[in-house]
Amino acid sequence: MTLEVFKKQPLGGVDRRAMVGALAERGPALAREMLAADRAALKPAGVEIPRDVAVLVLGGSNGITRGLAVQLLFGERASVFCVHLDSEKMQIGPHHARVISEEAEREGLVARFFNEDATKPETIAAVIAELKPKFRAVHLVNGIAAGATKRYKELGPTQVKDLDVAFDLVLQTPDFSRAENIRKVGLVDVEVATDVDIERTNKFMGTSSLLWAEPLAEAGLLVRGESLVAFCDYDYPPDDPVYAMGPLAGAKKLQRETMTQIAERFGAKTVRLCYPAVATTALGAIPGGLLMYGLTGEILAERGQLKGIGALSFDAMAAFKPGFTGTEVRLDREYQETLPEFYARRDALDADGAARSFDQLIAATRAGLR
Repeated sequence: MTLEVFKKQPLGGVDRRAMVGALAERGPALAREMLAADRAALKPAGVEIPRDVAVLVLGGSNGITRGLAVQLLFGERASVFCVHLDSEKMQIGPHHARVISEEAEREGLVARFFNEDATKPETIAAVIAELKPKFRAVHLVNGIAAGATKRYKELGPTQVKDLDVAFDLVLQTPDFSRAENIRKVGLVDVEVATDVDIERTNKFMGTSSLLWAEPLAEAGLLVRGESLVAFCDYDYPPDDPVYAMGPLAGAKKLQRETMTQIAERFGAKTVRLCYPAVATTALGAIPGGLLMYGLTGEILAERGQLKGIGALSFDAMAAFKPGFTGTEVRLDREYQETLPEFYARRDALDADGAARSFDQLIAATRAGLR
């Protein structure tokens, strides 16, 4: 079977000028609609976080970490501080953050968004300076996903099977709500990482938890035996040609090592929040990522097991419960069980069958999967 090679465009190749205009015109209203819909489906998980304890969330304001912030704020009534750098003109994140903060303030809740680089020392110092006078302890959730989706030089470049999917112009996420949005299946190139790529990936995804844990502990906010340090993780297949064979794998290994250091040095409870592939902005940048989500999502939908970010965020609250003693919250069990079927369908998928292979996922998305 011969497949077309196509270029994986950022955000599915949307017109940037049109996106900026659409964000300015529709971003605030859509952010409000999304929050209202999320809250309508929200239920408390029964997590009791004291008023003198804050949850500090690092990373994207338009994906898993947004879901966690919404659940913690409006489901568990916790004080939530978020740090992530977004473009006011080019990204939906600031609209989400503004709407969530305004809604929280109306309800007497504490929500604070810092639109800053979460790895800069001055950002860390400023956030801790705000936390220190108001809170006795801090839980840290690291969801930073900013890495090079490439391969190590010694392994060389390759090509992987993937989908070309249209993105929502405002939400900036892959849109599986219509068959015509799944434009083609083909091959995409996977490039070789440079030393700069590797260094940057290690900084953002490898050592960023430790960058925060050390000054938090020095400030007395990382409390031994109480504070939780969690990392939003993805258990990739060991033979994945992108995830397992490049800077992403190296950074995740480094992140897990630093989590061990945090537990040993500061006595914090450390846990991996292991997620399945989810239709986020970040996933769209990973070669093979949209096909991975699309086919595993289809299989999960067929089995009645497909969950959106809201449901996954609710399940993630298990890590915050006092009796939790594990080091992982497996939010991906059903997803991992789809992989044998995923490989069979991936290998059989051809250019003619792309749009017809995702009927249940399309139906679930149209029904409002979040």
